[in-house]
Amino acid sequence: MTVLQPFRRAAAILAACAVLVSGVVALVASQSQPARAASVGDFTMASGGDLSDPEPLGPTLGIPAACPDITIEDINWNSHLNLYLVKADGTEVTVLKGISNGGPYTQATPSISLTPADNPGMEVNSLADIVTSDGTYELRAFCVDNYDFAKPSEEIVPGNPYWTQKITVAGDTWALGEGAEATSTELTYSPSEVEPGQTVELTATVTPSEAAGNVTFLDGGTPLGEAAIANGKAELTTPALDEGQHDFTARFVPADTAEWGASESEPVRLVVQLPRVELHNAQGERLPDVPELERGQQVELIVRRCTANEEYTLSLDKHEADFPSATADPSGTVTWASLTVPEDAVAGDNAWKWTPACDGGANAQASFTLSEPSGDPSGEPSDDPTDDPTDDPADDPTDDPTDDPSGDTSGTTSGTTSGTTGGDSGGTGGGSTGGNSPQGGLASTGSQIALFSGIGAVVLVAAGVLAVRLGRRNGLLSFGEPRA
Repeated sequence: MTVLQPFRRAAAILAACAVLVSGVVALVASQSQPARAASVGDFTMASGGDLSDPEPLGPTLGIPAACPDITIEDINWNSHLNLYLVKADGTEVTVLKGISNGGPYTQATPSISLTPADNPGMEVNSLADIVTSDGTYELRAFCVDNYDFAKPSEEIVPGNPYWTQKITVAGDTWALGEGAEATSTELTYSPSEVEPGQTVELTATVTPSEAAGNVTFLDGGTPLGEAAIANGKAELTTPALDEGQHDFTARFVPADTAEWGASESEPVRLVVQLPRVELHNAQGERLPDVPELERGQQVELIVRRCTANEEYTLSLDKHEADFPSATADPSGTVTWASLTVPEDAVAGDNAWKWTPACDGGANAQASFTLSEPSGDPSGEPSDDPTDDPTDDPADDPTDDPTDDPSGDTSGTTSGTTSGTTGGDSGGTGGGSTGGNSPQGGLASTGSQIALFSGIGAVVLVAAGVLAVRLGRRNGLLSFGEPRA
């Protein structure tokens, strides 16, 4: 008998263990795979209906093939059907439970009544309670057992097959098939404040942006115009608007109603009215919101949306001037027909303020600006200090100290000292540094090389002796017998 060497015997044992472990892992993995239901075709049904209908999915449906021909004692999986709706999160919700009309389903059955009277014990759930939003939903028809109307397990019916169909919900109605994709429309406008006779830019945003079609813009029930969708947006400039309230809407009309659903925006309200505050110059021309005025200028101030027939007082910010009061007319408009900007008003930001406040107290003032006053024209201090100190000290210190010996001494001493010292120092530095330094560096380098070479030789010899002794002691190294 051949006996395996110890190493080969260990390898064979390890290989056998690996094969065994692989088999166990494969077995566990196959057992842990969940059963996956699979569609095996479409069933037929009515073309549409209402979500709240007592028979929500129409009068009949049809299956294209037989249910599994499986019976265990008194339980079978070919005499009943369940119908489920798949929600957006993938969960199945039962719509019809225990359909039995036309069973057993041992072959394709094109017409199965869904009327409760034809299906004793069938449970019906309202689509209106299941479907909470518009969109496309999948329906699934499963063969179930005749005991508690449960789907078969993977062991009984591998693959757990079902038939499918899709419906599209819009409002309280549904239609067979995927149908048109739902859209939504939002409307905005600019500017936010509009006076009578002005126009507004309306912008409709349609989602999804791929939707094709036109948008009709309306003012209440009156169409204002139509614009095509481009990159999900449509724009329209309104005609000149009258004073009063305007409720704008945008209505999306798809180019292909089978592809896109129609939608309409929520109304957006705009109140067109005269400005709350106006300033006019003496010629009756309207001034900007914050005009630049001049001292002594006369203006007219109009304030709207105040309390009718109430008296209002006026003051000027940063000034104590008195201005006449005014009374609001029956429409709530207060007018100061002639106001004069004081000659001594402070430059910069100013404002007329009235009390009590109008229109909820928002910005109870009319702002304006004043430039700095012009310079004093008297000219009294302009000629006094101009010509006096110009020529007095000009010629005094210029030529006096020219013959002082300090200049000669400093020049001679500086030149001689710096020249001699600099030259000697340079010579000395050149002799000591330039001549001697390289020779000392080479000598030092040579001595270092010799020192390290000697140390290296000693280390190598010691290592060799140690290696030989260890080899002989352990039997790794032997020498022959000495010659005679």
